[in-house]
Amino acid sequence: MNNQPLTPKEQKVVEEFEKARPGLGAIIAETNIRNNDKTGWGEIIADTPEEDLVAREGSSTNSFMYRRIGG
Repeated sequence: MNNQPLTPKEQKVVEEFEKARPGLGAIIAETNIRNNDKTGWGEIIADTPEEDLVAREGSSTNSFMYRRIGG
């Protein structure tokens, strides 16, 4: 697991996930960012424009509502 400080964009993702899932979002996001070698989250975040790193609500084809990061 990578213990380096998070980049500003990675920290923003952690904050947005926490807003979407208070009490759990930050743990999920930070764990996936720090396990980048398995998840790829670090590269995805680095390649995503910062303005797209916000929590949004949407729906999937099965009609369940969910929150997600990105456009």
